[in-house]
Amino acid sequence: MKKSLSKLGIGTLIVVGLVALILANLGMISFRKPYVYQALEDLPASNPVVVFENVNLVPMDSERVLEDQTVLVRDGVIETIGEGDQVGIPDGALVIDGRGNYLVPGLVDMHVHIEYENDMLLMVANGVTSVRNLWGNTGKKRLFGMPDQLELQRQIEAGTLIGPTIYTSGPVMEGSPASHPLMEVFTSPDAARESVRWQAEGGYEFIKVYDHLSPDVYQAILETAQDYDLPVVGHVPFAVGLDGVLEGGQRTIEHLNGYVDSDTAAFVIPEDRLDEYAEKTRQAGVWNVVTLSVYPKTKVTPEGFQRLQDQPGMRYLSPGTRLLSPFMHLMFSRSITYSGEDYPQRITMLNQKMVHALHRAGAGLLLGTDSAQAYHLPGYAAHEELAMLVEAGLSPYEALAAGTRDAAEAMSKAHEFGTLAEGKRADLLLLERNPLGDVGALQERAGVMLRGRWLTQEQIESLLDGLEESYQPNLLERAWPLVLIGLGIYLIWRMRRPSGRKSNDD
Repeated sequence: MKKSLSKLGIGTLIVVGLVALILANLGMISFRKPYVYQALEDLPASNPVVVFENVNLVPMDSERVLEDQTVLVRDGVIETIGEGDQVGIPDGALVIDGRGNYLVPGLVDMHVHIEYENDMLLMVANGVTSVRNLWGNTGKKRLFGMPDQLELQRQIEAGTLIGPTIYTSGPVMEGSPASHPLMEVFTSPDAARESVRWQAEGGYEFIKVYDHLSPDVYQAILETAQDYDLPVVGHVPFAVGLDGVLEGGQRTIEHLNGYVDSDTAAFVIPEDRLDEYAEKTRQAGVWNVVTLSVYPKTKVTPEGFQRLQDQPGMRYLSPGTRLLSPFMHLMFSRSITYSGEDYPQRITMLNQKMVHALHRAGAGLLLGTDSAQAYHLPGYAAHEELAMLVEAGLSPYEALAAGTRDAAEAMSKAHEFGTLAEGKRADLLLLERNPLGDVGALQERAGVMLRGRWLTQEQIESLLDGLEESYQPNLLERAWPLVLIGLGIYLIWRMRRPSGRKSNDD
C-alpha cells in the first residue's frame, strides 16, 4: 500500500511538472509583476512644463477649431492657452511643434472592467485617459486574482503607475438569483443600506445596481446613496422597470438596458413609443452608456470569429486571456437566447433605432465599451464605439463629445476634464487630422498626454513592444517545471535501484 502511494505521488509530481512546463512555455505561468508596473522605468523622466506651439485646438466646448494656438501645461494642468506667440515659453520647457496637428481632450470610456493591470496600458496607448470602472472588486467579495482598483487609483494619482484616471463603483449590488456567482445578493433593504454606507466610506464613487433587485431594495439603495451624494448607475432591474428607474433618479443606464433586451434581440418598450420614452429619458436627466460595439461580436459567423481572432491588438493580451477567449466568447454567445443567425445585424439595428430616438430627443448619450469581454479589447474598443455612434446618427463632434465633455458632465467632473480650458487636467491627444470631420482621425495620433506626462507615439509603440515581450517566459519560469520532472525521475530511479544490502541467507 505504501509503495503504491509512493508511485502515485511520484506520478502526480511528474504530471504536474509536465503540465507546468507546457504552461510556462506558453507564457501562462509567471512570477513577475504585470509589465505596467515597470513601464515607467522604460520612459524618460517627465518634464513638468510642456508647451504645444502652433497647434489647432479642438476645445470641445462647442463644434469649433481654434487655429495657431499655444498651450502651456504645468504640473499636469493646462495653465495657459493663447494665440501664436502671446504665451511665453518658460526656460527648460519641453516644446512640441503642433503645426498641422489637432489637440483634443483625452477620451473617457464610461464602462470598463479593469480585470488585468496591463489593460490600462492598452487604454492609454489608444488615447483613453479616464475610465469609469463598473465593478469594483475589493472588499466583502473580492474577485479572485483581480486587482484592487482603489489601490490602482491611488498609485496612478501618485504618479507611480501609468494608467488612465480611474473612477470606480464598488461591488455590483444584485438581487436573487444572482446573474453571476461572484455578485453579492441583497434581499433586504437594511443590508442594502449597510453596503451603500460601506462603499461610501471605502472611497467608491458610485453604486452599481443589477438585474434582480426588488423594488424595495432598489429604493433603499437610491435613498442611502443620495444621503452620501453617490450616483447610482447600472442596469434596469426587471422588477423596477424603465419607468421606475427614470423616476427614481438613477444617473446612467448601461447597454440600453430597459429599452432593448440584448438576449432576445427585441425591444422591451413598445416600438411605437420609442420617441415617448426618449423624451422621458431627457426630462429625467438620465444618461445612456449605449455600448453599441460589444453585442454585434456575439453569435458571429466563422469568418466573423476569425476576424475577431486576427485583431492586431490581440498580441498585447496575456497568453492566458488569448487561450480563454474562444471559450469565454462561446459562453457569452450561448447566453443569448435569440436563435436567429442574424443576431449581430438585428441587435445593431435595434440599438441604432433606440439611439436615433434618444438623439432626436436630446437625451444624454455616452461612450462606453464594456471592454474586457472576449475579443473586445481595452482601448481599441473605444474607437469601434466612436465609429458606431456615428453610424447610429451622431455627428463626429457629437460622438467625440460623448467620450469627452459629456462624460465629464455625467460624472459631475466638468470642472476637472472633458474640455480644453485653463485649469483643466492635461489629458490630451495630439492628432494628425481633424476629428470633427472623421472620428477615425483619433487613431492617427502623434502622441498622448496623460495628466501632464507627454508620451510620443514612438514611446507608446515601445511600451507596447515591451508589453508583448513581457509575456515571454524567462529562464526561471521555464526551468522550475524541469526540476519537478527531474525530481520525479530521480525518485523512480531510487525506487528501482537495488538496496545494496545482502540478505541474511547469503
